[in-house]
Amino acid sequence: MADKVPTTIRDFFFEDPHFKDTWDHFDKVKDAMFKESRDLWKEMDKDFRQTRCMQELPKETPAVKADNPLEKYEKGWMFPRRWMMPSMQSDLNAMDLFSHGHDHDVIRVQDDKDKLEVSLDTAHYKPEELHVQVKNNAVVIEGNHEEKSEDGKRHVSRRFTRSYTLPEGTRPEDVTSNLSSDGVLVVKAIKREPVENVEIKQIK
Repeated sequence: MADKVPTTIRDFFFEDPHFKDTWDHFDKVKDAMFKESRDLWKEMDKDFRQTRCMQELPKETPAVKADNPLEKYEKGWMFPRRWMMPSMQSDLNAMDLFSHGHDHDVIRVQDDKDKLEVSLDTAHYKPEELHVQVKNNAVVIEGNHEEKSEDGKRHVSRRFTRSYTLPEGTRPEDVTSNLSSDGVLVVKAIKREPVENVEIKQIK
């Protein structure tokens, strides 16, 4: 039996208080990012607007409040993407981001004494195309995107699945999922002390 984990849609990653309060080294990454050339980020803006999650933004997305739904995306600072890293001149390129070999979707995996946290670049998926669930003692993250051109001659299919074993003692309700408006999905499993079996002795 699988337990679905609801995903909360949030503001830009670097502008939402949730990520600032919960994502380790948030300030270091943000400070390094702001040292980069603004022209570089404008190029990323152009690329990002071509992704699926930008083409049909959900109405409840908190980032979209202006008459022009793309205004904030044109002026804001979005999370860096893997393709940008070789061009970085600041300390951002030396941080532990996108360091999982050929797995381009994984931004970072943190496994410490308090939590297991997985951050993924899901900018090419709409929120409804992403699914997080707890199944068989693992947290499973899936994305599935299908589209066809109007003339039916072109078909695009994109999907991924990531599975991570839950820490011992972690329950399905200890798993949370948050998606920033610029396509960063952060799934977190809080670690708890495992329950120990206590021997009950009968006194005669």
